[in-house]
Amino acid sequence: MKSILPINRPLADAPDLNAARFENVDIILYELYAAASAQGAGLIQGRTFTGCRFQGPAIVLASSGVTFTDTNFGDSRGDIKNLLLQPVGDKAIGTIPMRDCDFIGCEFYGVGFTGTDEFIEQVSALTDKPKA
Repeated sequence: MKSILPINRPLADAPDLNAARFENVDIILYELYAAASAQGAGLIQGRTFTGCRFQGPAIVLASSGVTFTDTNFGDSRGDIKNLLLQPVGDKAIGTIPMRDCDFIGCEFYGVGFTGTDEFIEQVSALTDKPKA
């Protein structure tokens, strides 16, 4: 698969934040969540994002069925683990929960991530250093 990153296009707002598919648009994560909440959903579910830029500040709670392909998780200040948070209790209050969403060739700015222990371990193992 050929990478589509970095995204070098002009800013483009998403015309409908309740759409199932988004391509080459810029999304403020809180606005996406607010649109879903206004429709009675307590999470963002069943969406596909291709070539999108996401703006925080926000913490994404990646639940089951969330995939990231060719993704720039954002400025980690030298260690991808700086973008990860692990809940101390059994809930992650204040997060933007997502389920069954695909992110393909997307970039995140000012966004942290949390999820299951498995998710945190998988993202912790990522690196942007060239593979030998």
